[in-house]
Amino acid sequence: MKVSVKKDTHNGIQPIRVLKHNLTHRLVERNTELINELQLNFKLQSHIKYHIAELPLIEKQTPFIESSGQINIHETFLSYIWSITFSMFVMHEEGIAIPDYLKQGIEPPKKQNTDILDLSKELFDYSKSLIRVYTEWDKDYFPNPEYFDEKTDEGYYILRTNDLYVEVLNFILYHEIAHAEYEHINNIQLNSLSNDAIKDLELEADSRAIDLMLINCRNRNATVIAITIGLASMLFSRNDLYGGTRHPNIDVRIENFLQKVNLPDDSPVWTFLVLFLKLWEQQFSLNFKQKNAYDTYKELYYELLEQAK
Repeated sequence: MKVSVKKDTHNGIQPIRVLKHNLTHRLVERNTELINELQLNFKLQSHIKYHIAELPLIEKQTPFIESSGQINIHETFLSYIWSITFSMFVMHEEGIAIPDYLKQGIEPPKKQNTDILDLSKELFDYSKSLIRVYTEWDKDYFPNPEYFDEKTDEGYYILRTNDLYVEVLNFILYHEIAHAEYEHINNIQLNSLSNDAIKDLELEADSRAIDLMLINCRNRNATVIAITIGLASMLFSRNDLYGGTRHPNIDVRIENFLQKVNLPDDSPVWTFLVLFLKLWEQQFSLNFKQKNAYDTYKELYYELLEQAK
């Protein structure tokens, strides 16, 4: 039976509200000394401003940090990240990993559930819709972190998505914290930096966030997957890899991450990246070509990426 985990302290209008305190707790816990130092030096505000509005992402509902060190996050963006994370996790496990086990004659960790796979694809469509149009998250129909039955397959994936989602958001928030630590905003304002120079600062913030995530993580595999989701989730807002006038292209940011973590060829990160690219291809009818077989998902990723550029 589905039950609600909402408490009176969970303010907000979207189901993601039940995880708002989890974000900051883990964020501070893993790098307490750095965050305390930044706050003592007035580079970082002690609280994150949580914006509640029935607005889509294109209505300035994405994270940012002010020159005062005030980090801003928006409830619709959090809903987008959670639902993307759930969808990708389920599609990876039920649509790729379990079938791969079966092809090899290996008993998978759980029985395949095509119903939850189909539902994850519907939730993915809802996620993408939040980029341009806000609609209410149907808690009775769609998987969500607030109202669920933990004894079902859906509940199994929700609980694991909650943990992975917090990791994704920790990476995104550490990116903003890196801007504060390195005083990027003041640097931009005082030195009238070019757009290319500003893009370099964004990569520097990514690199610092990656380091801060990996310095103290409980499960490195989960953390690198979370960072992958954090970066690749930006794909679905447009039909090319362009990052804008002040941000590097998405593939450049992903490659910066891949160079830093030096993954083995059989890392599940490559599978996730292929999944992201193929869903993006379907979304915008990009018609990528591919061979019948590849030695690794890494090889397939770079084959698809080359066509996307």
